[in-house]
Amino acid sequence: MADDKDKKKKDEKGEGEEGGEKKKKPLLLFIIIGVVFLLLAGGGAYFFLFSGPSDEELAQEIEAEGQKGEEGKAKKKKEEISLGVMYELDPFIVNLADPKARHYVKATITLELEDDDVKEKTDKLLPKIRNDIILLLSSQTLEDVITMEGKIRLRDEIIARLTMILGKNSIRNIYFAQFVVQ
Repeated sequence: MADDKDKKKKDEKGEGEEGGEKKKKPLLLFIIIGVVFLLLAGGGAYFFLFSGPSDEELAQEIEAEGQKGEEGKAKKKKEEISLGVMYELDPFIVNLADPKARHYVKATITLELEDDDVKEKTDKLLPKIRNDIILLLSSQTLEDVITMEGKIRLRDEIIARLTMILGKNSIRNIYFAQFVVQ
């Protein structure tokens, strides 16, 4: 009888040890998966941060640019020509023509001009330009400027008015750097 009790205790202890091992296995598995994940994430971050063109590849690109000679210079001139002169206007804060409620618009506009000559002309005609833009903005209602189509139409109207002031082919585009309606 005593032997039976000892066997039961040993069996229970054995089962307890096996149960402890079963509990440790998932924990060990999670730790291993976590370490592998961290290693992969670190390797990926290293790859994206520090893998760029090597010095040899950069030297080959520079050499190829030098061999192109005039073709490379012509491309750079075309790129410079395609980008106009940027002229940032002071912000406009104007009440909207809304009879139902009081709303206002705050807009910061950047002009893309054809060249430096147009920029000088813009400096001279700046009061007239600001006046026309203020009159145009203050004639709009909330429904006119709240939609994307309304903003595009407003941009086109500003371009048309500035073209009348500065002359044909003097303004390439305008950009709303800030446009707040309240």
